[in-house]
Amino acid sequence: MSKQSCHLSTQRGFTLVEMMIGLLIGLLCTLVIAAVLSAAEGQRRGTTQGTDALIAGSLALFQVQREVAMGGYGFASEPAAVGCQLDARFNGAVAPALPPVLAPVIITAGGNDASDQVRVLSSSKAILSNAGVPNQVGYTIPMRTTPPQYAAGGTLYTVYSAIGASVGDLMVAVVNAGLPCEMFQVTGVQVRGIQRATQGAWNAAGFPAQATQEPCSDACLPLNPSGSFLVNMGQFNDWIYTVDKQQRLTMSRLNTANMSRQVTELQSGVVMLKAMYGHDGDGDGAVDTYDNQTPADQNGWLGMLSVRLAVVARSTQYEKEEVTQSNPLWDVGSAATVAGAKPCGASMCVELKVDGLADWKHYRYQVFDTIVPLRNQRWKSKLPVAAPPAGP
Repeated sequence: MSKQSCHLSTQRGFTLVEMMIGLLIGLLCTLVIAAVLSAAEGQRRGTTQGTDALIAGSLALFQVQREVAMGGYGFASEPAAVGCQLDARFNGAVAPALPPVLAPVIITAGGNDASDQVRVLSSSKAILSNAGVPNQVGYTIPMRTTPPQYAAGGTLYTVYSAIGASVGDLMVAVVNAGLPCEMFQVTGVQVRGIQRATQGAWNAAGFPAQATQEPCSDACLPLNPSGSFLVNMGQFNDWIYTVDKQQRLTMSRLNTANMSRQVTELQSGVVMLKAMYGHDGDGDGAVDTYDNQTPADQNGWLGMLSVRLAVVARSTQYEKEEVTQSNPLWDVGSAATVAGAKPCGASMCVELKVDGLADWKHYRYQVFDTIVPLRNQRWKSKLPVAAPPAGP
């Protein structure tokens, strides 16, 4: 072999086959690394977006739960006031924006598996943090009327005490159980008197049109063990919670100065809000059934002890794969009868239908629920009638 042929042999390098095999191995390694990174990133996004849904659902449920727990403040401790038909005049006409009855919570069921509306009513009177300014300190207690009783179209309600009342407060006159409750605005406050003059938007001429009654036991008619009384609603808290089409929990507040509603966006990432009344049908102090059927009469409202809430939150991450194959389930247990519940293992569940949403299978969902006792409803008074204190 010549020196030239040996030199050429040592400079020959890799063959084409060897280079192609090397490229193939490199591509396979790249694919494996990319697949591992993609899976890790998908898990990271799923965890992050799951946390977003957890935060959104928890905050949304807390905001609704907090206000529902305060439902009925100022009036629900008095059985005669709960469930009474609310009647009022605004600028001389019936005020349609007001709720039909005076109740702690009013649920409007959503049609076609849409979100429900949860309406919470309470007095706006509360002890504010700035207690050093007397006119900013407010509270509400029922005011029992005394002789001389208010006459239809009168200007003065004589009460045991007008404590807590201020000019401009909205008062609801509860004459007797089963009768409509009429609302007016305070124009003057005396030690034992609430004045109502025919002035302003809330005080129509001749209204309230019902005379108040003195306490009357079984021996006389009309039966009225407690007598008539006033409840101080302040500026009347009337809040409606629901979920809009942009998957946001919203709250609309009634402005009683002009009878308009202002909508506030509270929380995004919420696709459904469901609510049920907790009814005590046999009067033993425990809830027997849960449903969203509005009570038919005052006894039905008095038997409402709690509200059951469920919030469905959705992650913001769109998944390429179908990660949700069925509607989420609301586990309601088996201790009480729940409308629409079906067996799910050892428990009972209500299906929360989100399958009407676009691409619903490509998102992850979480259900948050709670039971809110209506504490103001449960703290019913026995309506004692005491003699007014001595003095002017």
